[in-house]
Amino acid sequence: MLIDLLLNTLAPVSHTSSARLQPAERRTQILDAARRVLEADPHRELSVELVAAEAGVSPALLFHYFGSKKKFQYAVIEAAAAEVMLRTAPDLSLPPAEQLRSGIRAFVRAVLEAPQLYRATLLMSAAGDPAVRALHSELRQVFSQWVINAVAERGIEITPSVELACHGWQGYVESTLLRWIDNPTVSPGELESLCERSLDAILGTTSE
Repeated sequence: MLIDLLLNTLAPVSHTSSARLQPAERRTQILDAARRVLEADPHRELSVELVAAEAGVSPALLFHYFGSKKKFQYAVIEAAAAEVMLRTAPDLSLPPAEQLRSGIRAFVRAVLEAPQLYRATLLMSAAGDPAVRALHSELRQVFSQWVINAVAERGIEITPSVELACHGWQGYVESTLLRWIDNPTVSPGELESLCERSLDAILGTTSE
């Protein structure tokens, strides 16, 4: 599901006039409008009315394409997750250590650009929403595997302890980001550095 959306994210968007948009294009148009609303004010509540106005459609038409507010919110979260995966994918032209560093920092920046979406994803997953929980699990699995692969490229043997530490580190990062969103006591740059350095600190506990 997320992989399919990644491919769709890479596909060019048609600029056909509004009256002639196909259903998939109309959905993309509305999701693009949601993104613009979030970029204008990352801490603003993402309401159906705001997005519909930005997209130049009625709230009724938005519901027609997404079915309900909950399904619309899920579609926005899914699109954001696909973008995070694209932005944090390892750049194989970089040295292994830099691949990992740039990926971690890109992940933190992507979260801070749409903090309320990240918070909603974690809270809806924790609350047991099946669709969001599955999406969150997929997102974590892909990112954790990239981290593990990058750690291996640095010459570190991937033992069960190291693999467990990498997965545990991601939980630490999630908790840290969620806390920062609610109480930003350090700068975004310091937050990026903290998340990056914490991985080495956690991996250090696996050494005998």
